[in-house]
Amino acid sequence: MKKLFALPMLGLVLGAVAIATEIRTTNLIPPGQQLSGTVVTCIKTALEKRETNIISFFTTYQNSSLTTLTTRKTALLAARDKATKSEVKTAVVAARKIYKSSMSDLKSTLHTSRDAAWSTYKIEMNACK
Repeated sequence: MKKLFALPMLGLVLGAVAIATEIRTTNLIPPGQQLSGTVVTCIKTALEKRETNIISFFTTYQNSSLTTLTTRKTALLAARDKATKSEVKTAVVAARKIYKSSMSDLKSTLHTSRDAAWSTYKIEMNACK
């Protein structure tokens, strides 16, 4: 009796595997919903422009950050050449304040530029439809 039950179940399992394999190998996107070559080119162009802009913004941010760090280093070393303790403290505080302000401005510019690149990308993607 167990053999009679096992054979049909084995057939069902093998049939399900065969159907699943056939479904997986066929094209899942119906022909009417596939993207044309011009749409794909438009999407790739918009994507290329967005990524190039973001890389450019980060490169500018990185270079400006290095310049700001170098400026801070120079100011802190110059502060140590002051004659009195209060002059050193004032120069150090001023150097750190300028550094913090500069980095804040750079981060703000980076975020604004990145958001602008994404906004442009979204507009271009809508135009690709």
